[in-house]
Amino acid sequence: MNIFLRNEFRTEVLMSDGELEDYGITYEELDYKNAETRCVLWKLLDEVKQKTGRSIGLSGKMLIEAVKEGKDSVRICFTALSPHEEDPESIKQLIKSANAPSAADFTDFEHMLLASSLLRNVSESMLFENGGSYRLIAYQDAKSKSRNLNILSEFGEVMEDGRYFLAESSEKHRCIIASDAVGVLRTAFSGT
Repeated sequence: MNIFLRNEFRTEVLMSDGELEDYGITYEELDYKNAETRCVLWKLLDEVKQKTGRSIGLSGKMLIEAVKEGKDSVRICFTALSPHEEDPESIKQLIKSANAPSAADFTDFEHMLLASSLLRNVSESMLFENGGSYRLIAYQDAKSKSRNLNILSEFGEVMEDGRYFLAESSEKHRCIIASDAVGVLRTAFSGT
């Protein structure tokens, strides 16, 4: 588990699916209406306090985001909303979303290899082939996404909606590397 104190209002907890399951819940089961979810959130905030000294309570207005990042990690973000609004009512909102993958097409295998060697913080990736062109699908954390998209666009054509192109690739293209494509390519072609 990694804890990030972004500013005085926002705290983020990055954890694996297994670590979340150790708290007795899965990403799919997270729902603020569920008492187990609230219990897990309190436990996470207690862990944040123990490790960082930052005390965060769920008694005020709070936005809680649970973002599925890659295949096996979840980022839970706690953002305290302004207490200065006219309505002091305690409001909590839990939003769940999945981190969309990046997708890029390459007409040249060498360009795809170069792009793969420069990508950072890729949690999961797949490589597809169709008619001599290659499509790389990569999941990365939000901080690395902009940098990685710039790299992909330098060597290939970045596709606008990664989720759509992942679905299309799975259905219509031949999967060459189904898991950790970036790592496999690095190991096979550069020895790193």
